[in-house]
Amino acid sequence: MKKSLRVLEATASTSLMLSKYFLALGSVWGWWLSILGYILTSFFNVTIKLKAVAGIVAGLAVLSAYGLYKWTYHISGLQLFDWIVIIISFILSVILITKEVKAKRPYWILQTVATIAFAFAFIALGMKMEIGWYALLIGHINNTYLYYKKEAYIISVMQIVSIVIVLVKIF
Repeated sequence: MKKSLRVLEATASTSLMLSKYFLALGSVWGWWLSILGYILTSFFNVTIKLKAVAGIVAGLAVLSAYGLYKWTYHISGLQLFDWIVIIISFILSVILITKEVKAKRPYWILQTVATIAFAFAFIALGMKMEIGWYALLIGHINNTYLYYKKEAYIISVMQIVSIVIVLVKIF
């Protein structure tokens, strides 16, 4: 991989790892670093020709912004938009998982699980619900494997660091 790609990968993954740290501390900086990290990760995924993943990750940047909004304005409970995101995510995941199982492509099944986990995590963490940390854990475990298989080792290592941060926060 080119040096410029490694720099982008390192910057994106460091931003995302630090976002978990600051969220665990209850700092608003966690949300801003999450948004930045997912935007940079989208660019990285486009560069390594994972355009579908880049689109999914861009959606996670939007969900991070939504989590920031809910967190900043102390919005509790599931709102209409939350239900829409959950229902659309569920429908799309069933369609994608079914399609990928038939095509025997486990990579996309795991990506779908990670995406659903992160989407739920941002909604839950935006409402300061502890269950969001468990969803983050599931997403990071999946992403560790996915990025390792794509030889994005820096992101894989940062996923592991994020897993440790999440586990410390949970326990």
